Amino acid sequence: MRDVIGQRRLLDKLAPRALRGEVAHAYGLFGPRSIGKRTVALRLAQTLNCGSAVAGGCGTCLSCRKIERGVHPDVRMVARAADKKDITIEQIREMQADLVLRPLEGKRRVVILDDAAELNQFGQDALLKTLEEPPAHAVILLVTTTPSALHETIRSRVQPLDFRLVPTAEIAAALAARGLDGADLHAAAAAGRPGIAIALANGEPIRAERDRLEAELYRLVASGLTDRFAWAADLADESEPRKRAEAIDLRLEHWSDLLRDAAIAARGELARPLRPSRASETQRLAASVPASELLGAALLVERMRRDLAFNANARMMLELFALQLPYSAAVKAA
Repeated sequence: MRDVIGQRRLLDKLAPRALRGEVAHAYGLFGPRSIGKRTVALRLAQTLNCGSAVAGGCGTCLSCRKIERGVHPDVRMVARAADKKDITIEQIREMQADLVLRPLEGKRRVVILDDAAELNQFGQDALLKTLEEPPAHAVILLVTTTPSALHETIRSRVQPLDFRLVPTAEIAAALAARGLDGADLHAAAAAGRPGIAIALANGEPIRAERDRLEAELYRLVASGLTDRFAWAADLADESEPRKRAEAIDLRLEHWSDLLRDAAIAARGELARPLRPSRASETQRLAASVPASELLGAALLVERMRRDLAFNANARMMLELFALQLPYSAAVKAA
């Protein structure tokens, strides 16, 4: 599909069926952040309604252009409002009222729920009714990084499309084809997520934010318990639960790569680092902390990421992380 990096096996099966109109009534687009789920959802909507009948949409016909701009009457994007904590049942009811109508301009009505895990309890219950008895002309796309947050009854009624990390060489080739500078460097730094590679190649702010969060981990590693507990209290002090969870998850996402690199380096040669720009810090950490402690920290981060959505006591979780994070003065200057 047009502009999608990677996911060949998935798309080679999905695209021809979409062109023939042989699609399920609902799909779950599941996978890590910045891996292309939302892009595929838009391309699938364009495929189903493209005036030129092109896989991924031609991108130039009126239908494709309207979908790209978010103004096509048959394609609706449902997302959490900026001033809300979740996707509300009112949004789902509006979507349902719209979905039962026949397509106005295209062949199919398509709804994209992004992020579907942000549906509240009542919204999920209401959505289930539509999934049980969907209109014949409708396709519902549930986009999320955390399908476990959806009811099992919802997951059982959608066809899963599992997105995988993309090989670095494939991302680099795609960046180079788009004429972006530093393709190899940004592809390596993205750790299999094309969206991150594109953002790094296009903007200095995201690179600065990435550097800041990486440096935060190294400061923590070189800090004593007093400073670590102060860090945990500050991060947990955000009163809005969703903003707090996003801030924590963003750190854990970055730190997982850094700790993984250090753990592998401590056990031998690190042939393919996820964060090559941090090679010196990785080596200092690997040389000063036992491999078993680094591995334990990396596994702890992954466990925390899985449990974050269900853990109401953020401060306690962060303090436990602060206690178990290895100490090394060797990275103090990072």
